[in-house]
Formats: sequence, C-alpha cells, structure tokens
Amino acid sequence: MGVSERKKREFAEREENILSCAISLFRSKHPSLVKMDDIAKHLEIGRGTIYLHFKSKDDLMARIQYEDYLRLRGRLERALEEKTAIGMAKKALRAYIEHCLDDKQMYLVAKQCGDNMNIQNVSDDMRTLLKNERVIRLSVLEKIYKHSKSENLINNKGTYPNVAVAWGMIRGAVEVLLDGHFQNEIKSEKSYLETIEHVLFYGLFSNNTKGDSL
Repeated sequence: MGVSERKKREFAEREENILSCAISLFRSKHPSLVKMDDIAKHLEIGRGTIYLHFKSKDDLMARIQYEDYLRLRGRLERALEEKTAIGMAKKALRAYIEHCLDDKQMYLVAKQCGDNMNIQNVSDDMRTLLKNERVIRLSVLEKIYKHSKSENLINNKGTYPNVAVAWGMIRGAVEVLLDGHFQNEIKSEKSYLETIEHVLFYGLFSNNTKGDSL
C-alpha cells in the first residue's frame, strides 16, 4: 500500500472515529450541550483536526442525520419488493417504525441533530447530499402511492398531501412512545404498533360511524 492510499485510509478511519465519538456523547447528553472540544478531548486529538473533516459542529450533526436517513431509506426500499400496493405500504410502515424503535436513542440523536443544526453552517456538499437524499426518499413513498392509486385503493387528494399526512401520523404515533406519553396506559408496544397500522389503513372509526354526524 502506497503512502497516499495509507493516508486516505487513516483519514477515513479518523472521520469514522469522530462520528462514533460524537454519537456516543450525543446519546448521553443533548447535542446542544456537547462541544467540539469535548469530542477532541475524548479522542485525544486537537480540535483543529476535527475541522479537517467537518466544517462545523452543524456539519457534523448534518452528517449524522444524513447517515440515519440512508439507513431509513434502505429499509423503506425493501418495501418495493412486495407484489401489491397494500403489501408495500404495510412493509414501509413497519420499516419506519422499526427504524425508530430498534435503536430509540440513535433515532433521537439523529432527530435532535436535525432539529438543532443551523443549515447555513453546513458545507455545500453536505447540504446537497441531504437535499438529494430527501428527493430519493420521497420517490420511494411516491412509488408506493402510485401503486396504490393504480389499484384504486386510495383517494384523489394528491400524492404529497397523502404522503405527508400518512408520514405525519406515523411519526407522531411513534414519538408518543419515544416521549413517554401514555406510558401507564399503553401496556403492550406490540399491540400499539398494530393499532397504528389499523388506524392508518382502516381509519379511527368503525364502518358504521358517519363522519358527518360528529
């Protein structure tokens, strides 16, 4: 291995170490309370070394969120392997829930990074990656919607209103668990997840309930 290749490998390894250290610290403390100096101290490197890899702390947080989005999309894309639209939708629903709940702390870290970063302090390359990843992720959901539309399973309100409402419902329902709401009332997480699926696909009210009577 040549000197150039070795330096590239060492650079990549150090970058991964910085990311791993930041995530570890963010798991125990809110990202807003962790400084670049804290990361440098844990890794026993100079703060300036971190800036060789990341333009700013916001850039570092954007990278953490971006990689979390990549993991999520990997799960969502597997839903497209299903033969029917309803199969795709149910698998995508489960994929998102599992992504959030399999490692609750990691989901919260990525969310907190996204909520607290200043996009203006993020490098142009990373902003482009985040933007492109969002487009690709939405295209997966759009494909599921179009399959549902072609099978006459969905309303005519439009792709993104439907996708946005469904996404918001699912995310909100998951965060009820993550935030600890109804922790005394929700006895079974498995039953709760089945309820999310039922309400999303079949509605909150029974078939004999008229919406206009409310």
